[in-house]
Amino acid sequence: MKLSQAIHKYIEMKHMMGIPFREGTQVLSAFSTYSGDISLRSVKKWQVLGFLERSISDVTWMLRCRILKAFFEFWLARDKLTQFPVPPSRLSRPARTFVPYIYSIPELRRLLRKIPLRRHSRPHQLGADTFRVILLFLYGTGSRINEALSLCREDIDFQLGTVTFRKATPNRSRSVPLGPRLCHILRQYDSLDAIQSDRKYFFARNDGRPIPAVSITLHFKTLRRQAGITGPAGTSRQPRAQDLRWTFAVHTLRRWRRKRKDLRSLLGVLGAYVGHVDLSSTEAYLAVTPERFLTQLSRLGL
Repeated sequence: MKLSQAIHKYIEMKHMMGIPFREGTQVLSAFSTYSGDISLRSVKKWQVLGFLERSISDVTWMLRCRILKAFFEFWLARDKLTQFPVPPSRLSRPARTFVPYIYSIPELRRLLRKIPLRRHSRPHQLGADTFRVILLFLYGTGSRINEALSLCREDIDFQLGTVTFRKATPNRSRSVPLGPRLCHILRQYDSLDAIQSDRKYFFARNDGRPIPAVSITLHFKTLRRQAGITGPAGTSRQPRAQDLRWTFAVHTLRRWRRKRKDLRSLLGVLGAYVGHVDLSSTEAYLAVTPERFLTQLSRLGL
């Protein structure tokens, strides 16, 4: 049996059990692309390890390992494998240093200018207007990509100027205010003739169907290249759409500093806005504040 066939049957089994298995599908598809369409029996431990080592963080490494482990255990129990190709989980492996990319204002403007101005594309595609507004929303709210794509139309209240994330982590909703300019942009987008007025989700494809997170990731990767934005020299990690969340936080800290606000007391406010459950998560933003802000922050004892 080919690896692709085994993955397809495994995903079908999950769906028959009523399990959406979206994340698992993405991981298994990525592994198939990485390994090639080889036979299931020929998958080696070094191939699985090579795929896992492409993970950008320990959390991603463990998640992918868990999904692959369950997949191969399923086929091992059905005598489709002669060996178990998944390496042991290395909980004690040295922690990796995750350094997000913080975009400058000129870089953000360059990204937006590179988005095509065309408004009409095929029904199953992500429209240029939608993509542009999603990026503005991610930067303007510091939300996670999945949070933004899960928003329904009723989750944005234009009268109150608020957005409610009902599928926030961990399993609790939060309502936060929108800036006037962003609220105006969202109102304009919601009234565009190019998008379906009866769609369920606020951000949707041209045919009204939900947008998969991977679509934003891939579109942004192309956009970033066209804008000529690359990561620091000496690193293979390139800026991502997810880094707009970190950029929002760091730019917020910068604005507060300019207004001589007490950053220590406002960290809790920032954490509540972006959906953190503890202060330590929010304090991580201080660790990635660009070098040009570190001197100012150090004066506050942060």
